[in-house]
Amino acid sequence: MRFSGTERATVELDGYFHPRALVIPRTAELELDDDGRARVSLFAFHVDNLQIAGIPLIRASYAELLWRVAVRTGGRLGWWVVACDLSSRRARYLAEREIRYPVRRSEVTTSIDALRCVSDRGDLVISVGRLSEHASPERRGVFTGPRAEWEVPWSDDGSAGRIAPARVETDTLSAQTVGMSVTWAPVALVRTGRLHGCGTSRPR
Repeated sequence: MRFSGTERATVELDGYFHPRALVIPRTAELELDDDGRARVSLFAFHVDNLQIAGIPLIRASYAELLWRVAVRTGGRLGWWVVACDLSSRRARYLAEREIRYPVRRSEVTTSIDALRCVSDRGDLVISVGRLSEHASPERRGVFTGPRAEWEVPWSDDGSAGRIAPARVETDTLSAQTVGMSVTWAPVALVRTGRLHGCGTSRPR
């Protein structure tokens, strides 16, 4: 199953945390900085007109927030998905069944001005400032599952984004997600019009 659409807003934000409470797959190794901290990357988007290949009558628009931790696995640099926050019931079903994401029910909104995720576990609200210089996204493989045993057929058109200041207004969610509070970067990468493409995860 293949999914495609256009993201009206995409926000990526890095953070660092001490991974003492995070259980990672045995097949993966965390990338640590000089202070022994792991890197987590938020990938938030709002996709419009998402379609399933071969089923043209089904379309959807929704916001999603992926929590990805930087790892090395199988000799490759990758993102291991530790959580996927979604509000759409249909999107949650497909993300869990087809992509094998660890899905959580949350109210997610994403725009070029802000990212908001509200759930029973905690809240995350980040405001995004004025866009400035251009920057390119980092491209890695995307893996999921408790053993990182699934690879997501993730596609990215590599379109350049813009750097923008990011301010954390509320964060009671990151510690619930990665086991420790996160120190977030002061800037985010913001894109508009990114071509969204992914599909049924493949066993590694």
